[in-house]
Amino acid sequence: MGRTTGIMIIAIYALLAVVASLALIRLMDASAGYAAMMGAVIFLSSAQAHAFAARKLEAKELQKDISALRHTASGLALELAQARDELAGLSQSVEEEAVQRNHAIVSEVQVIEALIEKMGDDFSTRLSENARIASLKADNVHDTDDRHLMLTLVREALEAGRVELHLQPIVSLPQRKTYFYESFTRLRDHDNNVIMPSDFLKVAEPAGLVSVVDNLLLFRCVQIVRRLTQKDRRIGIVCNISPESLGDEEFFPQFLDFMRQNSDLAGSLVFEMGQKDFVTRSVTQARNMGRLADFGFRFSIDKVETMNFDLADMQRAGVKFLKIGAEILLTSIRAADGGALPLAPDILAQDIVPYLARFGIELIGEKVEDEASVVELLEINASYAQGHLFGTPRPIREEFLSEADDPLKMTG
Repeated sequence: MGRTTGIMIIAIYALLAVVASLALIRLMDASAGYAAMMGAVIFLSSAQAHAFAARKLEAKELQKDISALRHTASGLALELAQARDELAGLSQSVEEEAVQRNHAIVSEVQVIEALIEKMGDDFSTRLSENARIASLKADNVHDTDDRHLMLTLVREALEAGRVELHLQPIVSLPQRKTYFYESFTRLRDHDNNVIMPSDFLKVAEPAGLVSVVDNLLLFRCVQIVRRLTQKDRRIGIVCNISPESLGDEEFFPQFLDFMRQNSDLAGSLVFEMGQKDFVTRSVTQARNMGRLADFGFRFSIDKVETMNFDLADMQRAGVKFLKIGAEILLTSIRAADGGALPLAPDILAQDIVPYLARFGIELIGEKVEDEASVVELLEINASYAQGHLFGTPRPIREEFLSEADDPLKMTG
């Protein structure tokens, strides 16, 4: 009750007392003293009655407030209990995830150690075989000591984790927004010099070690992709996978188990292989491709030489992208015979995109070097493009993988 309202009520009680006193004097011929006393009694009685009623009303309101507070406290207690349960569940989930992550890390370290040990054992064995040593020939390596040195550098680079990932953007058309990066792997020696694949493969292949080296590089590429995705990286990485890796009965089961534990990478990792390797893949290699596809991983085919193969088979194998050189596509578009593809005379260039789409495959025009090529790729509705026009392969450094700002910070 407001102060003004209280004053008005008191004034009303006082007025009532005065009226009663005057009524006693005039109607009952009471003395002025008696009338004043009775007026005071009436005023005080009214004030007491009002105070009692007000206190009762306040008590009722207070009881209601107490009930509301009790109800709120009960709700808060329930929410607190729920929060405690959720916190306990979250703690258990984090602990389980940590255990799984530790298991995955231990597993991948064991795989790497096994591959390094295998490469070392194979290297030692082959060096002791005169016939094998005699077959170790490469254009840029002159003697056995040089070959030994190169293989030692490769082994040391892999053991020390000196594996550098170079990335080239693959953009959507016409927006030119980067959706994927194709990865190219490079090694560095202890002096930070780049060891190009053309150098180490020339000695690794004759020594019978190319599958081991390839497996290690593939494994390292996947590790880096996983680190990128841990930072909420939403751009996919295209990583080459060789037939040797797919067909390696010793390595692939371990790699498949590793990929199963990291199946969350399925949306961020695309495995790529050449058309010839895909067409000539063995039953074992096809089966292992299928196992990766079962986990949701996709495939891309590059080095396309002909469209004369089974697109339905590509679809069943999980192939989602097909790369065709821009020069081949542009030659067809500009041809006087209506635009038939050199690699598929029965298919017009403008029909290639819907033709592939029937099998869930998207076209990537690669080796795009100028704006004129982009215009003509847009004419045939190509989904993606790749080439120096959009960016050259550039290294992504280890220190940038831990930064939280730019997900793919490059060095010049």
